[in-house]
Amino acid sequence: MHKKLIAFLIVAFIVISSSCFAYEFKNPFKKKQPPQKQKMVETKQEWEIQAENVPLSQREETSYQEPKSTKKYYQPTPHYKFEKYNYPQGSRQLNIEDVKKNLYSYPYVIADVNCHYVAYPRYYYSPDVNQISSEFYVEKLDTSKTKPKRIIDYNHNQLKRKPIIQAGTKEIYPNLFNGLALVDWSADSKKLLIKEQVGSTLNGIYKTYLYVHFMGDENKESRTIKLLDLDNTIKNYYLDWENIQIVKYRYDIEPLGFSAQNDNLIVVLCYVYNKENKKVFMSAWSYNCYSHETILLSRDNKIFDISANGLILKRIYE
Repeated sequence: MHKKLIAFLIVAFIVISSSCFAYEFKNPFKKKQPPQKQKMVETKQEWEIQAENVPLSQREETSYQEPKSTKKYYQPTPHYKFEKYNYPQGSRQLNIEDVKKNLYSYPYVIADVNCHYVAYPRYYYSPDVNQISSEFYVEKLDTSKTKPKRIIDYNHNQLKRKPIIQAGTKEIYPNLFNGLALVDWSADSKKLLIKEQVGSTLNGIYKTYLYVHFMGDENKESRTIKLLDLDNTIKNYYLDWENIQIVKYRYDIEPLGFSAQNDNLIVVLCYVYNKENKKVFMSAWSYNCYSHETILLSRDNKIFDISANGLILKRIYE
């Protein structure tokens, strides 16, 4: 009996020790078994049975949400500031290269001193004939808003707008441009001086025409006049007093704006171009918008006191 107990203990010790020190050899080339996929539904009845077992909370679709980022980005605060448009005097010109690049453009929206109206040109480029045409618009602003907000909220393409002047939009002349641009508003916001520059997209300006647009009110409608009599007076003066047929030369006029002393007077400079295609000053003239009287101011190139009334809104970041 004692011997049987000793033999049992020895066998039990061997079994326990073998289980503790046993090593299971893993085959590195054994392929992993693919995970068991859910059996594909084959009939409508099977799909309905599976759909009934899906909880309602899992059936609801959650909208996509952008992952939250802890990274902070600096966003500058824009500030708005009004600046005088006609400064330096009469310096606003048609940018031919900018129009060609964008096919159309409207460079500035210019408000009057009270911010009741805006005026701006729009340019169009036809690449097939290399021609630039333009239109000029005057529109009323929403005066219930603050002055900066009136300009910011104004939409060029919100409505079908009717231009007050069109230049080069009805004719096709290869390599020609007709560029309308605002010279300035008058100080009383009742008049606009507009210039039309005509020339070649290859050789530059040939001629400048001037327009005065009179704002209407309850008693009378708006109207636009072309200052052809100003051009004729200058040509007749040089023919009668200087015996010079200025039309045989390449000459041009440059409107500076409204006189600071008299809001009804427009100041214009007259130039001719020499063989090097540079401007040569000839004379300075004034034109009265109501009496249509043209007066020679000076034959010397001196500085004239011109008002700057139009406002453009500039966005500034700090």
